[in-house]
Amino acid sequence: MKIRFFYFDVSNYIKNRKLSTTKIIRSYDLLEANIPTKRAYCQYLLSTLNCDFEENIFGMCDKVLDKVHQIESGGIEKFFFEGGELLHYLSRNSVTFEHAIFGVCPHWPLWSCPLSHYKIAVQSARDFFAMPESLDTELIVDLPESDMAQISLFPPIMIEREESLDLKHD
Repeated sequence: MKIRFFYFDVSNYIKNRKLSTTKIIRSYDLLEANIPTKRAYCQYLLSTLNCDFEENIFGMCDKVLDKVHQIESGGIEKFFFEGGELLHYLSRNSVTFEHAIFGVCPHWPLWSCPLSHYKIAVQSARDFFAMPESLDTELIVDLPESDMAQISLFPPIMIEREESLDLKHD
């Protein structure tokens, strides 16, 4: 499975545009994946790259990657990152996403991916943000197939938030 980072020309979809202008936007796609996996990755992991990391403004990618390294080295067990769109619950094995506004609901159930996939996506997004904004700019990265077993089915069965995150109180 691969993530493709690229720019897309949306000029043809803009009304009253001048013929000489080109409007491009950043886009992402998941390659070599089945439909449910692609849907989940696009809805959660890939959409968070634009919304929660905002072109690495204020070094958000770097800050989160530093926490990922701390988790991998055993310095910390868990980390919580509150993005603009999604809440990210990072642990050694996975990253669980919850919608920041709607919480756990039928349209936005909890979903998890392996920490390794999250790390690669954030690192690659940071690198892509630094590249020129051009229709010729493209970055394709591989996600480890060995970690595929850790991916939650999509749409997942609705579960209680506390139960899924092991946050039960006495």
